[in-house]
Amino acid sequence: MPIPTLKEAFPGYVPVEKEKLDQSEKISSQLDSDVKESLQRIKRGDLGIPEHALKAAAYQYAESCDHVNKEFMLCKKEERDPRKCLKYNDKVSACAEDFFRKVSETCTDSFVKLSQCIEENSKRRLTMCRTEQFAFDSCVFNKLGFDKLPHGGLRAGTKIKTDRPKPVNPLNFEGPVLDTRRQPAPDFFERPIGQTRDGDENLP
Repeated sequence: MPIPTLKEAFPGYVPVEKEKLDQSEKISSQLDSDVKESLQRIKRGDLGIPEHALKAAAYQYAESCDHVNKEFMLCKKEERDPRKCLKYNDKVSACAEDFFRKVSETCTDSFVKLSQCIEENSKRRLTMCRTEQFAFDSCVFNKLGFDKLPHGGLRAGTKIKTDRPKPVNPLNFEGPVLDTRRQPAPDFFERPIGQTRDGDENLP
């Protein structure tokens, strides 16, 4: 007995390419605007920068996109739901894309030489490429104003400003929600002073 096709097995079936599934009339009509926006952000794709090039400009990127990166990490920590952080993930991708476009267009020669040096040495470390690193650091600082993130990327007491309200019970636990405001934060960044959760103003 021949195996029936999907159209034969499921009356009304309309074959749609996977990457265009959400654009089909039947599916699109059932999606709200938030879901459509989230799907578009997911389709953004990767940056297309090889690992050795990412390492070459890692310190300057960390400084240039410091706030959006930490805002995204704060969202992941508080929300525990990746869908609610797609907006901030998109900000990270946009910042990285803008940064590497400016660097590759303005400091092409020194960027390529430093990237190649990192790729060619067996340990893939900047310590083997100090001459190329100095030329690249000088170029991006003098021409673009991009400096390095100090202290190995750690900034004690960094305050993150965000338009997202802090969730009261992100994991939907039953029972009272524990007040953890007086416990030391495990990360080196937190919300700005003055932004509290709903009901906190009534606490002693």
